[in-house]
Amino acid sequence: MSLGEKLLSLRKKKGLSQEEVADILHVTRQTVSKWETDQSMPDFDKVVPICNLYEISTDELFKEGEKSVAVEVEPVADCKNYSMEYAHKKALFTTIAVMLYILSIVVIIFFSTVLRSPIVGVCVFFIVIAIATGLLVYLEMMKPPVELKEKEKRVLSKEEKLYKQITSVLALFVLVIYLIVSILTMAWFITWILWIVYALLTEIIKLCFSLKGVDVCDEDE
Repeated sequence: MSLGEKLLSLRKKKGLSQEEVADILHVTRQTVSKWETDQSMPDFDKVVPICNLYEISTDELFKEGEKSVAVEVEPVADCKNYSMEYAHKKALFTTIAVMLYILSIVVIIFFSTVLRSPIVGVCVFFIVIAIATGLLVYLEMMKPPVELKEKEKRVLSKEEKLYKQITSVLALFVLVIYLIVSILTMAWFITWILWIVYALLTEIIKLCFSLKGVDVCDEDE
């Protein structure tokens, strides 16, 4: 069985039309038709989406023979659903986390100015921050395996690792200074400028690396 015949068989088993497959994979119906008639091969970046759509592994997709199509696909059966569920959770939890970070500032100002209880305000502040951070950590731990594998493909150079270490230490230092100064002075409406300074410093550090011919980025591709 050719790859095209296999794709045609898998689509029919799913009960999908060529138009529906094209919409899901963000290609044209003609492209799907060419795949199924062996006039062209799917691009590399479409292989994983195709496997997720038809709930098979890449090995099963490219193995020859009818038997390979009928192999059990339980390990990847929920891959697409899990990714969609994670995307929904990410949007929800990230929104909640951002709201909690903003609310933490409101809480400490309220306790310090209205209730005249700065110590209680600081305690509640750290509790709210802990909850928000916990949500973000949970999202990172629940990241879909496919995304993790994609990130593992890119190996950072020594210079990039050094850049990330420097910016991480700088972020921690600025956070400590920000909290100490803000709590002691209660000038939360001014101390947030420290994060602008942090952003400028990271750009200066990035520029220094760039002048040495090292291309660094803030996120893993």
